Amino acid sequence: MKRPLMFMVRILLVSFFLVACAGGGAEEPTSPPAAAETQPPVMEETAPVAVEGEYQGIPVTGGGSISGKITYSGPPVEPVVVTVDKDQEVCGETKEVQPVKTDASGGLVFAVVHITDISSGKPLDGMESQAVLDQQNCDYIPEVVIVPVGTPLTVLNSDGILHNVHTTPFDNPPLNVAQPATEPEIQSDPYTIPETIPVGCDVHQWMYANIVVVDNPYAVVTGPDGSFELTDVPPGTYTVEVWHAELGPQTSTVTVEEGQAAELNVDYQ
Repeated sequence: MKRPLMFMVRILLVSFFLVACAGGGAEEPTSPPAAAETQPPVMEETAPVAVEGEYQGIPVTGGGSISGKITYSGPPVEPVVVTVDKDQEVCGETKEVQPVKTDASGGLVFAVVHITDISSGKPLDGMESQAVLDQQNCDYIPEVVIVPVGTPLTVLNSDGILHNVHTTPFDNPPLNVAQPATEPEIQSDPYTIPETIPVGCDVHQWMYANIVVVDNPYAVVTGPDGSFELTDVPPGTYTVEVWHAELGPQTSTVTVEEGQAAELNVDYQ
């Protein structure tokens, strides 16, 4: 019984040897399979969505209007007389700065009448107001200019002397640039945020104006007699703000009926 057992052991040893030789040595470790590359998700294009609260321009049918007169009946506001110490050949020897200007009936000029809570109506780019500020005889003309958002302000120099246009906004890019006679026209960056921006001249300290940036077209500056009119107003009830650089704001509620004219008269006292 011993001889067959030894024979079987020899056969097993030979078989193990042959298998080891056939393998050609120890196998090299294999790397784990590479992780599948992940592709970024494909973003589907979507149509732009209107931002809540953003004004929308639409065709207005059956619109009405708001018109009236802004007056001042308070105590007289005396003008400030400034002695001119430079460029007298253009500016004159003195300048009279009148912060509250009215006609004989008390009509207040350079007041801004503006609907503040309207969400849709006639397109903003259809505003009749020209975003142009001129410098004539060392005064800004006009003293108040309305500029729709997305629009730059054009500043003219009709005097042919050195001016320096200096704005002091809170939310929009400032403008502080010299404007010599060789640059009769300059332009600001487009305004993007509604606000009221004071304008001065660092060369002639009495020069002042205001830029009123608006996000809807229902804004107008009163005329020489204090009158105003807002047209193509969709029917509805609105908050109307009257603002004056010296006298501040006043607000009123106005209802516009379809195809009808609403009247608004505001008196500062």
